[in-house]
Amino acid sequence: MLTAKQVAEYFLSKDHERKLFNHNVVSYNGRKFYEGNARINKYLFLAQVVHLAKYNKKLFSDDFVAYDNGPVVESIMNSYGRLVGHYDNKNINEVEKNFLDKIYLSLENATFEELIEITHEDPEWQILSKDTYNAPVMNLEKNIAEYKKRYKGLIAALKI
Repeated sequence: MLTAKQVAEYFLSKDHERKLFNHNVVSYNGRKFYEGNARINKYLFLAQVVHLAKYNKKLFSDDFVAYDNGPVVESIMNSYGRLVGHYDNKNINEVEKNFLDKIYLSLENATFEELIEITHEDPEWQILSKDTYNAPVMNLEKNIAEYKKRYKGLIAALKI
């Protein structure tokens, strides 16, 4: 099983010009943050739930916590600046790369605001977001049936 860092590095390596994963400071829902940091966490989240929907198992082992602007992997959020520019994709196999490429392409035209709003529709985040001060850990596996329904069209369109 992969780690969130491996998947993040793979996504980051695809954005050579730093159009998506940048260091632009943005404000949303009363918070200031790096746009690229928010975006990478949303890519990770959507890759994880689509993988759960398709394969009934996690893509990577790290957990998400519920923050006010959606689910994040804390280690990625806290190390975003150090991840940009350092990539080690040798442990990702071709099947995983194919899956990640399709997720990347499906999200690359979405704004960070759209990505945040998509993650705010997640049933687990909606329950836990009432206590984002404590950043509760999300249990995504309990929502696999919901993800199968929610992402059925995306899975079909991407031919995953």
